[in-house]
Amino acid sequence: MAKKSFKIRGHLAEALHDTVESAQNNAGELHVEIIPLRKINIDPENPRDLTFSIEDAYNGLNESDSNFTKKENEKNSLDSMTKSIIDQGVINPIVVYQFGEQYRLIAGERRTLASILAGKKDIPARVLTSKPDTLKLSLIQWIENIEREDLSLWERMQNLEKIITAYAEKNDKNVSEITATEISKLIGCSLQQGSNYRSILNSSEELKKHIKSGDIKNIEKAAVISNADKYLQPELIANCISGSKLAELKNVVNVNKKTNFEKVTGRPNTKINFGFTEKIEVAKNIITAVLEHNNYKHLNQYFVGDDWDNHRSLTSSFKKLLKILEKV
Repeated sequence: MAKKSFKIRGHLAEALHDTVESAQNNAGELHVEIIPLRKINIDPENPRDLTFSIEDAYNGLNESDSNFTKKENEKNSLDSMTKSIIDQGVINPIVVYQFGEQYRLIAGERRTLASILAGKKDIPARVLTSKPDTLKLSLIQWIENIEREDLSLWERMQNLEKIITAYAEKNDKNVSEITATEISKLIGCSLQQGSNYRSILNSSEELKKHIKSGDIKNIEKAAVISNADKYLQPELIANCISGSKLAELKNVVNVNKKTNFEKVTGRPNTKINFGFTEKIEVAKNIITAVLEHNNYKHLNQYFVGDDWDNHRSLTSSFKKLLKILEKV
């Protein structure tokens, strides 16, 4: 399965334009220039949490370092980018703001580290003459980071939480009052995606723990779990970790809702749900087993010419079989 990537397009592209424009209007002149790598420091407020540092990139790793293995893995993850920079240079400038005689990194930590590993002395950067406020800084970091294919769901949620907190403070609101609509407009995503993000931000500590560990990586699955009844969430979390698909998680939730409805209203469910399968052979075996039964062999005449190697046709055959059996 191809890895899903996040590209700047549509509303997100507009958000980038608006954010940079706001930074120009409120934080001084923004311009692109070539700056010395030695003058760049990591912004302590950057939500990206790499243990591999600028000092490590310059001085190399020490095996006695308690974080040696983690740092080595992070350094190895930069190999592809380092090679690209050696061959082509840095295509997309990093973003920094001036901090005395130095520069504080807002976005582009991996590009900075890879450039050092590539032996470069300087790097192209979009430079703000002063530090933007917390909201604008967080939005710039979000937009820069969202294209990264290796950015985990936990890292995205950490970034987003910082944005929403800054937005709430600026608008004199509680974080819990921020709506999905506001989130979608803030970061340039769809309303549904904004709703998913909001649900996960308000989810249980148990779910957040599994998102942080990387056990749960899919935003849609995490949102389904966070919106489910609390007593059902442990089962959904376990199913998700074991590999259940999004449709299967939704089915567990829907079956639970039907059961609760019957308990509350006292009205029994008069329909039987046979579930679903994506495997043609499973459905074919079910129909064949019925038609081979002595009581139903005469029904084979109604299925002559049906194409059971096609999902749509097989579905129609199964529905036809149910209708015939209901009349028998």
